[in-house]
Amino acid sequence: MVDLRNCKKGDSLLSSQGSILEYVRPTPWKHYNYLDHVVRYVKDKDGKPYNKDNYGTRTNDGFVFAKNRIPETDHNIIEVL
Repeated sequence: MVDLRNCKKGDSLLSSQGSILEYVRPTPWKHYNYLDHVVRYVKDKDGKPYNKDNYGTRTNDGFVFAKNRIPETDHNIIEVL
């Protein structure tokens, strides 16, 4: 079970789609306030880098959405590396 409340800035995260993300900080941050934590997309499953300013938010347990989840496409966090 993932708990992003234990993460520190810069921690690497693995998504359920195979992407690597980086933990940024708890929300609110800049205009991000939807969920509990801000993450930055670093590399896709093939190792291709994402745009430098590609951010998103996650729940404490790593989910992209609080409700209406789509596991086939959501980049839910499955592991802190």
